[in-house]
Amino acid sequence: MSNSISVCMIVRDEEKLLENCLNSVKNLADEIIIVDTGSKDKTKDIAKKFTENIFDFKWEGDFSKARNFSISKASKDWIFYIDADESISEKDCIKMKKLLANNEADAFLLNWRNYANDMGIPGWQSGKDDEYEESKKANGFSVHKILRLFKNKRGFFFEGKIHETISNSVKKMNGKIFDTDIIFHHFGALDKDRLSSKRESYANALKERLDKKDFSEKTEDYICFELSSQLINLNKIDEAIYYLERAIEIKEEFNYLFVLGGLYTLKNELDKAERILMKANGINPRDSSLNDNLGIIYSKKQEFNKAIRRFEKAIELNPKSADANFNLGLTYIKLGKESRARLYFEKAIELNPEYKKRVSFN
Repeated sequence: MSNSISVCMIVRDEEKLLENCLNSVKNLADEIIIVDTGSKDKTKDIAKKFTENIFDFKWEGDFSKARNFSISKASKDWIFYIDADESISEKDCIKMKKLLANNEADAFLLNWRNYANDMGIPGWQSGKDDEYEESKKANGFSVHKILRLFKNKRGFFFEGKIHETISNSVKKMNGKIFDTDIIFHHFGALDKDRLSSKRESYANALKERLDKKDFSEKTEDYICFELSSQLINLNKIDEAIYYLERAIEIKEEFNYLFVLGGLYTLKNELDKAERILMKANGINPRDSSLNDNLGIIYSKKQEFNKAIRRFEKAIELNPKSADANFNLGLTYIKLGKESRARLYFEKAIELNPEYKKRVSFN
């Protein structure tokens, strides 16, 4: 088969999740490669139901080494890599098979849906009335483009001990990367205890890399940004600010400015937050979450007309933003317009039922 697919995975203690993932890819894969990095549960027993290609790999704290070992075992034309806390629907499996008839591409970008029930996540959109059965597991999701499907035996390899990527290698080899509308689903953010443990581990590894000045795989500014993201999720806000400011001293990227502005808003340092977010606005004025955050600042500063314009812009850019609807409702409450506020609160709750906990009037 000229368009055969190897599904490659690295796993460890995934007995709760693995079967769901493998059931989703069993009809897509011409072979399944499982690399186990030290499971002590029933992970390998579950894997044996789907494949004989199970390999042990001693964990060395390097995700790329494990990924590269997994793809070295692949024998088919294309490689699709997926994690145990992810899945892909049958219709997108069919799309992927058809896609590979395009012989010009060396790799494809897929749409990674990260499901979450949390409030205030940048880019979050409601899953209400969504066509995918998977979306019923959470109130909504954010979407990111990720390179997960690529030709085998082209010299492509993973880089990065943490948050490993194949993209750099594909680009270095002048591989042709095509975009797609294919969606796959990530549920890892729904397990809070597991996620917190991972974040502590990632944060420590990133600090170690900074201490050693190891910038061979990723730049200093990007490592600082990655570290700040882990620290925010661990509620270590002041430490996150320190690393974000360190990143921005090196390079003023939109994401760095956006996150830092949000943290200063959280600390109620509104003038500083506004200055930072307006810099980000100069880079990308059409980001919904940026407009939402600026609206929060103006509402706190009682500049209500400016706040309303920003929230309306955020909703225009992302009609499924529960956060922007909720914040617009709060602003109308401050203006004494409860009936108007109610409309936006109801919309926020419709998009994400978690907001019901924050609405204080009947």
